[in-house]
Amino acid sequence: VFCNPQVAWRSQLSPSSPLLLCREASSFLGSPPPPGGVVAVVMNYQQHLANSAAIRSEIQRFESVHPNIYSIYELLERVEEPLLQNQIREHVIAIEDAFVNSQEWTLSRTVPELKVGIVGNLASGKSALVHRYLTGTYVQEESPEGGRFKKEIVVDGQSHLLLIRDEGGPPEAQFALWVDAVIFVFSLEDEISFQTVYHYFSRLANFRNATDLPLVLVGTQDAISSANPRVIDDSRARKLSNDLKRCTYYETCATYGLNVERVFQDGKRASHLTVVRTVESGPLGRSHSPPPHTHAPAGLIRPLLITHQLRMKWTRSDI
Repeated sequence: VFCNPQVAWRSQLSPSSPLLLCREASSFLGSPPPPGGVVAVVMNYQQHLANSAAIRSEIQRFESVHPNIYSIYELLERVEEPLLQNQIREHVIAIEDAFVNSQEWTLSRTVPELKVGIVGNLASGKSALVHRYLTGTYVQEESPEGGRFKKEIVVDGQSHLLLIRDEGGPPEAQFALWVDAVIFVFSLEDEISFQTVYHYFSRLANFRNATDLPLVLVGTQDAISSANPRVIDDSRARKLSNDLKRCTYYETCATYGLNVERVFQDGKRASHLTVVRTVESGPLGRSHSPPPHTHAPAGLIRPLLITHQLRMKWTRSDI
């Protein structure tokens, strides 16, 4: 009997059930499964379909760079001022040069990566937190679109590429499956940003088991003033950290750098534990004692803001 894979999955077939295998899954496997293995086959086939869709989506995204770059060069022809035209062209070429050499094309697979996600609403102060960590300076503006950042760090005496993903909105499935650790950020003077953490945590849990994911909670003080007094007291913040599976809680001030380094130290240690557990044992588990951590020499730290990824390079002469 041929069926839709989703129908077969919903039927929760038991070993004694009749063999139900869709035509596509049979073709995918090359031969029918043994009796009793239908549910596993359907699940594997659905995973195959999901992976295939993700791959096609990535190829489509990758190939979309092509016409967009061509369009920029075409639009440049309409710029009447030669100096301005050349300046814009040089910037476009510089962007292409930077992103065509992104790590997926240039770094060895032996270079370890740690992936830390930052979430919070526009009033949370998360962008200032990230900026302070990367540059040692304070900026007040929040980035609505978020950002992608890279930094070299040293963990257990080994260099790692730290990838920091500042999300511009609530966590989605792709984000949840990508991260090794998540830092939730809210402002101590903003009730809505505090409640947003609950909402974002619940949304994250829809896509990934939160007990498998190290979390850090941050309350920012940057916006507190006589006109904007603190509204989230310590007891409420501590309760929130307990609700988020007893994650570590910090209060930070990006203006002066208070606790900023400690937040990311915890994030790095937690993400490192996630990676180690994944490599050594497959399924993720809870972390207990974090490994020792050392700082990278200041001269080795070079943060890079990643906003788009262009992986093809051509110039006007190629058109």
